[in-house]
Amino acid sequence: MIRYYTTDVLTGLRRPEYTGENRCLPCTAVNLVLAAALAAVAALVSLPLGVAVAGGSLASIYLRGYLVPGTPELTKRYLPERVLGWFGKADTLGPAADVDFDAVAFLDRAAVVVDAGDDVALAPAFARRFDDAALALDTEAAMTAASADLLGVDPERVSFASDNGSWRVLVDGSILGRWESKVAFVADLAAHRTLSVWTDEWATVPGAARGRTLSAVRACLDTCPACAGEIRLGTDTVRSCCREYEVVAATCTGCDARLFETDARGLDAAE
Repeated sequence: MIRYYTTDVLTGLRRPEYTGENRCLPCTAVNLVLAAALAAVAALVSLPLGVAVAGGSLASIYLRGYLVPGTPELTKRYLPERVLGWFGKADTLGPAADVDFDAVAFLDRAAVVVDAGDDVALAPAFARRFDDAALALDTEAAMTAASADLLGVDPERVSFASDNGSWRVLVDGSILGRWESKVAFVADLAAHRTLSVWTDEWATVPGAARGRTLSAVRACLDTCPACAGEIRLGTDTVRSCCREYEVVAATCTGCDARLFETDARGLDAAE
């Protein structure tokens, strides 16, 4: 009975939105520093008190994700961008690797895209093959097989999860990648399949550059690969526990799926 009661209490104290895979590393780091400071002050009064404060603080951070209420706002307001960047939270969208690879030049060289006035669009022949590939990904089994091919792992190791519209791909239970939506992920799978038979050069493109290239293909879509609805560009404010920023987003007007988003400030800097 005591064991079950303790489990119920711990469950009631947990904040899953701030722990587990949702844990924010900058917030956790800030709280650990504060916990250490509080424990040091308490230890000046009494060593056992310091140990008790340290234990209670660590338990709170472990179960709830934070010690001090309002930590996300404090982190967002006072941590500099370079510090957030250490945890992958920087308010910029610089490529992490393969910076010399030009995805747009690759797509142009492979005749995947064509000029469309002031913009670029998918070449009609490529777009038809892309649509066929997307239609073939209409079951979870098909998505799993295509994901395993894209990631280079056994299909049994692949699983999926969704959260507030976003789509996560897991390998052996650990998150390997996140997409704006399930539709965005299907689009990348379809683009990968199409590029694999479209050009031999695709097999030589390095991993991080592949992600940027697939995103570039997705950004050229005019219609949704899931419902054929029109895709429109607009701006939106994205909020996380540590920051908020404006993005340029491509959203399907039919099923409301987010196909693509990029930091609006990054686009302004490029102009």
